[in-house]
Amino acid sequence: MIRSFSLSIRQLPDPAFRRVLVRALALAIIVFIGLAGVVWFFLAGTSFFTFWLLETIVDVLGGIAVAVVTWLLFPAVASFFVSLFLEEIVDAVEDRHYPDDPPARPVALSTTVMVSLRFTGITVALNIIALPFYLLTFWFPPFAMAIFYCLNGYLLSREYYELVALRRLDAADAVSMRKVNKQRLFLAGVIITFLFTIPIVNLFAPVIGVAAMAHIFRSLRTGEAA
Repeated sequence: MIRSFSLSIRQLPDPAFRRVLVRALALAIIVFIGLAGVVWFFLAGTSFFTFWLLETIVDVLGGIAVAVVTWLLFPAVASFFVSLFLEEIVDAVEDRHYPDDPPARPVALSTTVMVSLRFTGITVALNIIALPFYLLTFWFPPFAMAIFYCLNGYLLSREYYELVALRRLDAADAVSMRKVNKQRLFLAGVIITFLFTIPIVNLFAPVIGVAAMAHIFRSLRTGEAA
């Protein structure tokens, strides 16, 4: 596991990684700027109270809510955009570290988009459902963090694994391998989620996560250490 993430981090200067990173982050930032702009426009143009102090409090709380939602949903949105360029990342990993492996079968863009949309939708929905639990456990942050890491670790591990595995396996075999190795994959997902919570590092987390999952998937197929 450590080896997989270490190899992925060391490959960050790879031109293929940089191209994917720039495109994915640009798209994610545009989405969140648009979201923030819509919310701010709504709050600025709507008066909930006639008393200026209460109105100011509502505006401030609205801004905080946008920041919290952005933090919670960034993994899902960034992962979706990275998945659109998945082939470039995994090809770069395999070309550099496993040049003797047979070529992977191409995954149709429609399949990639559908898988990504499905998992992104599930991730967004479950994080919204979990939001009351985050708020209820706000008084004891370890509880909230445990919920966040377990939920997103599970979701990210499934998404990244499935997108990588479908290049080499059919859907049934991919599911069977995931079930057999669910604990190992879950741990990888938790690590990826943790990277998303570190400032600056979270900008690179989607690319590192996909690359690491490519190493982990190959180790599962060959029985080698990850």
